[in-house]
Amino acid sequence: MSRDTVTSGAWRQSAVTAFAIACMGLAPFGAAPAVAQSGEPITIGFISELSGPYSFFGTSCKQGLEFAEKKIAAEGGVLNRPLTFKVMDDQTNPAQAVAAARSLDVQDNVLALTGPTSSDIALAIYGYAEQNKVPFVVPVAAFAQLTKPGTKYTFRVEPDAVGWGYAAAKFVAARKAGAKLALMYTDNALARAITAGIKYQAEKENVSIVADILFPQGSNDATVQAAQVAAAKPDFVYLATVGAFDVTTTNQLLDLGIKPEQIIHNVGATSTLLGYGARSVGSNYGTFFDANLDNVTAEGHKFIDDFVQQVGRIPSYVENYCYNTAYIIKTAIEKAGGADREKFRDAMSSLNMVEPTSGVPISFDKNGARKEYMYYMQLTGIAAKSYTAKRLFYIEWAPETLPVYDLVK
Repeated sequence: MSRDTVTSGAWRQSAVTAFAIACMGLAPFGAAPAVAQSGEPITIGFISELSGPYSFFGTSCKQGLEFAEKKIAAEGGVLNRPLTFKVMDDQTNPAQAVAAARSLDVQDNVLALTGPTSSDIALAIYGYAEQNKVPFVVPVAAFAQLTKPGTKYTFRVEPDAVGWGYAAAKFVAARKAGAKLALMYTDNALARAITAGIKYQAEKENVSIVADILFPQGSNDATVQAAQVAAAKPDFVYLATVGAFDVTTTNQLLDLGIKPEQIIHNVGATSTLLGYGARSVGSNYGTFFDANLDNVTAEGHKFIDDFVQQVGRIPSYVENYCYNTAYIIKTAIEKAGGADREKFRDAMSSLNMVEPTSGVPISFDKNGARKEYMYYMQLTGIAAKSYTAKRLFYIEWAPETLPVYDLVK
């Protein structure tokens, strides 16, 4: 049975409490190892977008991973062995990503693969991983086909993108009954899935779509399209554009008189939130972790503080997921009792833990999908290296709430 809620949920509060008790003895960041590491390192292949159009996400993911890697080393590694991540740049190119996966599998004999933040890239690696039986833990890529029925070796940490659209339609309906919504999105797997979810749920929520604008990949200007949206007089504009183009589109809408409170960003990455500028205060964004939320754990606050000190800005859900993915992998290795791929896959399938930074439960269904949830935040302030926001809406739902695999192919 599905369940929607606009409160945090009892499962979340109990998980945070349990996590706080379990972590009382953890060593702080940078502390000396509690247990000396010995034996051969356990190596994980990390393939991400360190150059190309998605580099703003890939480099952020790598930064979050590096914090976890250092902390795990300070805690004594995994099973008293070093846990290392071999990093490769896929250049936001699916062919390059598959080549990297093959190299890490055949030449480096890594235990598992992780790292992509682009759904298109993750889908390319997915094909290799499933065919060659290499465990693949996807930290920040939300296309539902990554965990389609029959998936055996892939585990998706982020809720699926169709569900993002479902949550967006619910959010819009909660903000205004009978709302008119304009859609502006880039032609990629993630955005197509999000808008499929919006369109599916909008009719049920009495939300009407008054503009539906698709941008080719590589677009960098929305002058004409922003004018079309303004002419449609929507109550809200949902943007599923990315990076610098997202910042450009936002400001072009504002130039035409669309108010910040009308703009809804699909997700809020720190780099783009800061890039919108002070005039965008009041706009809304979806997320799965935010420094302004009240469910951040003690370890989460330590991660945020250290990240600000070392990187110069607060982390977003991207860095958080990539930080937590390292701990997901560590926990599964401990559960498996070693670096055997099949035992690791089985351990991932039966995993039952919480995110160290937020206390959000982590477990996967038989196809590697996670329980769905999403926050909607509103920007309340932007400074040079940080921002403030307040939570407007929270929702969680069971994966079977939506016909996900019928909506995206």
